[in-house]
Amino acid sequence: MPDLLHFLQGLWGNTALMAAICAIVVTQILKIPIHFVTTRAWDWSRVFGAGGMPSSHSAGVVALATALWFVVGPTSPIFAVAVVFAAIVMYDAGGIRRHAGEHAVLLNRIAMEFSQRSESAVAGQPEGERLKEILGHEPAEIVVGGLIGLVIGIAFGRWW
Repeated sequence: MPDLLHFLQGLWGNTALMAAICAIVVTQILKIPIHFVTTRAWDWSRVFGAGGMPSSHSAGVVALATALWFVVGPTSPIFAVAVVFAAIVMYDAGGIRRHAGEHAVLLNRIAMEFSQRSESAVAGQPEGERLKEILGHEPAEIVVGGLIGLVIGIAFGRWW
């Protein structure tokens, strides 16, 4: 039991890890009211969903890199790895993942039209599973997530 307690204390004391986790949690929670403001519908599943405003991917990696700036310094190889990691994650969130979501929209539309035209589509026959359409982020979602991560990373880096 003391080993587990020591392990948990070590995690709690890891400034960069706590900054990243906090940034991810904060942005995921913010997705609910932001979604409500834009659609006038509460969607509590946004807490666990990918995509949307703001980007928790961007917030997490920017908070991690920013906190590491304070913990290990800007000349540390660990900081350099975190910056490159953040750049790759943010590029992927706004590029490949967003395009995969756009492809899912198109494929879902094609599948729906095909099933409506198909003679084998019988009333009551279950439809196939729809592909998840919200996967990536628009550039503004990435920027806002990154700014939230920057603020949280600075706060944790200075005061945690």
